[in-house]
Amino acid sequence: MSTENKYSVPELVGFLRQGDANAFQQLYQRFAAKIFRTCKKMYLCHEDAEEVVQEVFLKVWEKREGLDDSLSFNAYLFTIMRSSIFIRSRKQALDLAYKQYQLNYSAQVICNTEEELEYQELKLFSEKAIASLPKGQQEVFKLKFAEHLSAEEIALRLHLSKRTVENQLYKATKRLKQEFQSSELIPSDLFLLLLIF
Repeated sequence: MSTENKYSVPELVGFLRQGDANAFQQLYQRFAAKIFRTCKKMYLCHEDAEEVVQEVFLKVWEKREGLDDSLSFNAYLFTIMRSSIFIRSRKQALDLAYKQYQLNYSAQVICNTEEELEYQELKLFSEKAIASLPKGQQEVFKLKFAEHLSAEEIALRLHLSKRTVENQLYKATKRLKQEFQSSELIPSDLFLLLLIF
């Protein structure tokens, strides 16, 4: 019988409890391959399986003083292994979920940022275009589309005829439509829809 196998597992556990590094090494040699194979059967990759083996025996060494040589060392190792695999799997699932969240959030932020930039560009262009209108047209246009007043209400407020208000609105809308057509910011046929909404 070789010196490596001259002691039983409970005896080696007893030596390990007293801090015997040689006993630890012999227990490692007896059980590491078995733990590794079990990890592989549980679909862990080679590297993860090796890491679990290391984690199991690190835990054994750290908790050596509390080991009970009357209990199954094999069962103790497999309890630690299952816990390690569970923690690893949970961490991987959380990492995956976080990465997916980050991916979705980043895409949403990029999309929202692009939309916000387009909106700001369109808003700035619109404000400049409206500001370039003659004062009468500008005033009538703002009352119609910013305050949502009817032609009659605008006429009463500005002391103008309804016909004058309608004429100013027509000229302002026509000029703004031409501005948008030349800028290619939005299709000209959508211009009136933007005004309405």
